[in-house]
Amino acid sequence: MVGPIFGNPDMGRNYIVQDCVYAVILNDAGEVAVARTPKGLVLIGGGVERGESERDALHREAYEESGYKIDIRNRLGIASQYVNNFAKGRFRLKRGVFFLCKFTERLGPPVEPDHELIWLTYDEAYQQLIRPFHRWALEIGVMGEQASS
Repeated sequence: MVGPIFGNPDMGRNYIVQDCVYAVILNDAGEVAVARTPKGLVLIGGGVERGESERDALHREAYEESGYKIDIRNRLGIASQYVNNFAKGRFRLKRGVFFLCKFTERLGPPVEPDHELIWLTYDEAYQQLIRPFHRWALEIGVMGEQASS
């Protein structure tokens, strides 16, 4: 199944498809876990490395970006986004698989020093996430969490 596609390709560019995984993580107060990075706020997650399963990649990314282990509850869906980096000459179609997750155990600080775990209200997260396909997943994840409550 192909989900929604966000962003616009720059015609004439060669786009590399990058498979990614991301977590929608809510705490008991309904706040959303996001990573503050030099580029802005994003959901916890990132690229799937060669030979990795989606779930293994998400466990790795969650640890690297937050310092936590996660429990993957369910798959929310797939969405893609065109990412144009004209300065670096990199053009990607990020194909993201999104999961509803919970933090379980803190293992230590994030491995990635330029990532900081912060908690935001749904509205704050929705407004400040830099990737439209992350906002889409947040909306799907919160609706699913409310339906199961």
